[in-house]
Amino acid sequence: MAPGLVQRLSVSQATLLLGAFLSGFLAHFLYGRWTGPPPCPKCPAGVSAAAADPSATAELPVVDVMEVERLQELAGVLARVRGRVHRVGHSSRSNTYFLDFGPSRSAFTAVIFSSAADTFRRRNVHPNQFQGQEVEITGRIEDDPKYGLEMILESPEQIKAVP
Repeated sequence: MAPGLVQRLSVSQATLLLGAFLSGFLAHFLYGRWTGPPPCPKCPAGVSAAAADPSATAELPVVDVMEVERLQELAGVLARVRGRVHRVGHSSRSNTYFLDFGPSRSAFTAVIFSSAADTFRRRNVHPNQFQGQEVEITGRIEDDPKYGLEMILESPEQIKAVP
C-alpha cells in the first residue's frame, strides 16, 4: 500500500470503499448460505450425499423427534432423526407430502416436494406407507421461521422404517 493513500481518500471515497467491501462480503456469505455445502463428488447430479450414500451418515448420532432443543441446535446440519410418523398429509395442489411427527403444527415434519415425490413413486415407495410407523430419516435439519423444524427428503434412501 502506498504511503499516504489513506490520507488522500475523502470521507465519501472511504465510505464508498467500505460499502463495496461490505457488499462483497455479504454477497459471499449469503451465496454460501443459499447454495449449501459443496456437492458430493461421487454423487449423481442433484442428489445430496445423504441421499446417495446413507452409510456415509451412519456415524451420525440419532436424535429423537421429541428432543426439540437438540433438533434446534442441529439446524443446518446433517443428522439422523428417529420418531413415529403421526400423520401423512398431502397437498394435491403442489403434490407435496408432509410426514408429521406429532399432532400439532409445531411438531417436527419431513417434507417431500413434488420433484422428489416422482422419485419415490418410481421406486414404489409411497409416503403414506410410513403413517403410524417408527422411522429414521437422514438429512439436513431446517428451522424454518414459518413452518418450524423440518427435514426435506429428496430420495427414498433418506427414510427407513425401524422396528
